[in-house]
Amino acid sequence: MSLSSLLTAKKKELKHCNTVVTNMLGEKYEILGSEMRLIDKGLPFVVDTKPDLQMAMVEPGLYFGSQDPAVNIDILQTHGIRHIISIGIKLEIVFEDIQYNFIDLMDIPEAKISEALKACLGIMRESQGQGIFIHCNAGVSRSASVVIGYLMIKKNLSYDQAYQEVKSIRECIKPNDGFVKQLKALEFSDFSSFF
Repeated sequence: MSLSSLLTAKKKELKHCNTVVTNMLGEKYEILGSEMRLIDKGLPFVVDTKPDLQMAMVEPGLYFGSQDPAVNIDILQTHGIRHIISIGIKLEIVFEDIQYNFIDLMDIPEAKISEALKACLGIMRESQGQGIFIHCNAGVSRSASVVIGYLMIKKNLSYDQAYQEVKSIRECIKPNDGFVKQLKALEFSDFSSFF
């Protein structure tokens, strides 16, 4: 049997599948041949339906998570938080004795995670290890991506190693595909530009 006929036979055994694509507006499309059919209109962000008050400890004095702990003074004081880095979320509630920093970053694949990472590293360096809490909306993509990048740089880890370390402390993380691609590209970078 020739390779061509073997491939043709194996191709016939494959199960049919449909491709579903979600755009930046949360619209889901099914691709059928050369046509796209709208199948659902969702939201382009994670809907926060209940408070997520968990703060994942990356290392002593460094935590990350959702925006919910950032507006709870008892949790912040319990963890010794003196600095909050808000990624893409402007907090409406702020407390005295806490320094706030806002990093403008949308949770879309096209956004430049390296710029947010550089800004966060600068803030972390200036805070000299005083309790830091990094958050985004849900603590799933943006803040997790920054923490993964931080560990890659600090511990000289690959993306996969840093991802697994962060996943072990906050199981719900899921950096968007663009952030993953950008962070994987950092594996081959000279990190001196980040310091």
